[in-house]
Amino acid sequence: MGVYPMLLDERCWFLAVDFDGEGWKKEVSVFMGIARDQKVPASLERSRSGNGGHVWLFFEEPVPATLARSLGAYLLTLTTAHCPQTKLQTYDRFFPNQDTLPRGGFGNLIALPLQKEARDSGNSIFIDEKFQPHLDQWEFLSSVKKLSLYQI
Repeated sequence: MGVYPMLLDERCWFLAVDFDGEGWKKEVSVFMGIARDQKVPASLERSRSGNGGHVWLFFEEPVPATLARSLGAYLLTLTTAHCPQTKLQTYDRFFPNQDTLPRGGFGNLIALPLQKEARDSGNSIFIDEKFQPHLDQWEFLSSVKKLSLYQI
């Protein structure tokens, strides 16, 4: 099960930053630290495969996809500037993948977290910065801080 992040008016409620492959934990750790330093609330989900993660940035209201993606690019730039040895080799892409909707399309689908089969293997769950699962996933989600448009 998944969701198309971009609304028909080319806004979105979240930005997900996808990291995949060997070394993803190191790069995600630096990225999450940069987000924290910039006062950007970020939530980390281990991907369905377990060999990657999604950093979710949630917004209080829908924001233009171009603005959300610019925020993500800014955080990636700060990540590489802060830690030059981090080459972001595991960074894959943003969700939404584009600033505007493709003609006649919905954009790109991202798998929703907490999918049962993957969750039973310890994947597709929200984890802390030490890569340990939050004990109560629903309680964690209800406590997630959202970014206001005025904070971007």
